[in-house]
Amino acid sequence: MQNLSRRNFLKAGAAGASLGLLQAYGSGGVAVPTAASAATPGIKRGGTFTFATTAGIQEFSPYNLITGHYPFMRALFNTLARYDATLKPEPELAEKWDISPDGKTLTLKLRQGVKFHSGREFTSADVKHSVDFGQTNEKVIMRALYRMIKQVETPDKYTVIFRFETVTPGIYDILDTLYIIDKETIEDRNKMAIGTGPFKLDKYIPNDRAEFVPFKDYWEVGKPYLDRYVMRVIPDVSSLVLNLEAGAIDCAWRISNLEAERLQGMGGKYVITTGAPGIGSFDLAINVTTEPFKNKKVRQAIAWSIDRERFCRTVMRGFSQPTCLMWPSHSWAHFKDLEGTIGYDLDKARALLKEAGFEKGFQTELLTASKRQFGYGEMAQILQADLKKIGVEARVLDVEVAIYDNRHMVKGDIVMMVHTYGRGNRDPGSLVSGARAWTNGWKEGNWTHFESAEWERWRRELNSTLDMEKRKAAARKLQEIALDECFTIPIAPSLPIFAYASHVKGFGGTMDNSIYIGDMWLDK
Repeated sequence: MQNLSRRNFLKAGAAGASLGLLQAYGSGGVAVPTAASAATPGIKRGGTFTFATTAGIQEFSPYNLITGHYPFMRALFNTLARYDATLKPEPELAEKWDISPDGKTLTLKLRQGVKFHSGREFTSADVKHSVDFGQTNEKVIMRALYRMIKQVETPDKYTVIFRFETVTPGIYDILDTLYIIDKETIEDRNKMAIGTGPFKLDKYIPNDRAEFVPFKDYWEVGKPYLDRYVMRVIPDVSSLVLNLEAGAIDCAWRISNLEAERLQGMGGKYVITTGAPGIGSFDLAINVTTEPFKNKKVRQAIAWSIDRERFCRTVMRGFSQPTCLMWPSHSWAHFKDLEGTIGYDLDKARALLKEAGFEKGFQTELLTASKRQFGYGEMAQILQADLKKIGVEARVLDVEVAIYDNRHMVKGDIVMMVHTYGRGNRDPGSLVSGARAWTNGWKEGNWTHFESAEWERWRRELNSTLDMEKRKAAARKLQEIALDECFTIPIAPSLPIFAYASHVKGFGGTMDNSIYIGDMWLDK
């Protein structure tokens, strides 16, 4: 696949970079000029950029990390710092910072003069409120990561102090993802949005579109370049591409791999990119508190029934390689010798079912949402067919995205579920603290309800030391537990493909694939 624009996304060639960054950049940040981009030659101002994907907005919360929310996060909101293309943290709303010699205290100096879209000044109280929200709101997927902050102090309007119990290797992952929300209006997030970002909300029609206009008092002088940003919801994946080719939209996200192949062969008319490397992985989630899945041998049997290779060949068109491991291949926490520990073997699956007392199989359900992302429906069909071969009758429930999200994120009442998890391209510790598929128990939002003292022990070890040998040992233990318990079962890297018209310039995004709308412009 053509990935020419990939360099515009953050390169995660050393996942777990927060460890090195904590050592290399722990003594502070340097303020960056806010007007540097204003005079950049060649940039054209004006025009409307229209973006579309299959999922809509449920609420204007940058902490609720679902598909329909990534497109507005960096339009409406800022974080304290953000990674550059080498994974070095750059100042954003925090102008500079300092980490104490013991690594347990982070002092941040905030940028002065920043305003919310309401006109109110941004202060340290907003940082404290954002941390509180991130630690307590039930829909915050990275809640466990933010809970590593044990105390927030605000000695003055422009100073914030984070205190941690231990050294926290993922400290810059926190700064890169801690979006600053408006404490005065966040409770009305179902219908309105107030942030400090380059755009402000102008119009919102649920399940159809959201439109944004430039924030004239934005702190980055000269930005944004566009006159208007439109987010559209087009539930049908094939219709996404039809709208792109018709010129009704400028960018389509999460199109099928087959369509991506076709578009990239159209003489440069469109740019195709998979975005941030290692951003996510397809997985199968299993609720360990339901019968017969309380028995881990049954879960193991399901894991051996997944034809990952067929999925990668026929659905992902060869752009993804099958895997049974948690972390992506470029991460130091990816242990190559463990690859293949679980594969595709229906005889092995049948033997495990027999050991568990289910030789004749059983009936169950498999939740999916084909409109959520390309691959969800196809994966469910492949798994359903193979499970039938071992006597397991899985009824596929292909539901609307809102129902799907409510069942796993709010109610936690899934049985089996096709899913994708993220945060694998950050510090390895952030995966087990910031991706609910890998957190510890339903209290942390893990819909599999898997909870383990041993898992918690090794997760704490991974997240509380800078000793690489200890961190590698902890990551390996976690991986071994995951392979044995089979509560979240990796399948293959996810490729949430962007396709955009060649007149779109300055296209780039975060490690979570939230695009930097403030940096974009149109050459037409």
